[in-house]
Amino acid sequence: MTPPIMTIALTIIKVLTLVGLGLYSLFAGIMIRQEQLMAAVLEEGFEPILRILTILHFAAAVGLFILAVIIL
Repeated sequence: MTPPIMTIALTIIKVLTLVGLGLYSLFAGIMIRQEQLMAAVLEEGFEPILRILTILHFAAAVGLFILAVIIL
């Protein structure tokens, strides 16, 4: 027996949501590297604040991905 079309559609939506959140988490990791490179070139007073913000952003992105894996 074939599964209903709604079940297939919801499964596809869930998988695409997880793929999108995974890509966003990867982007957040790349942002950390970009911030490190920028800090090495520029000498500014707000570097520690920017570093904390990028790390918090990465942690939130990974946390959201893990939460989505658990919920979905």
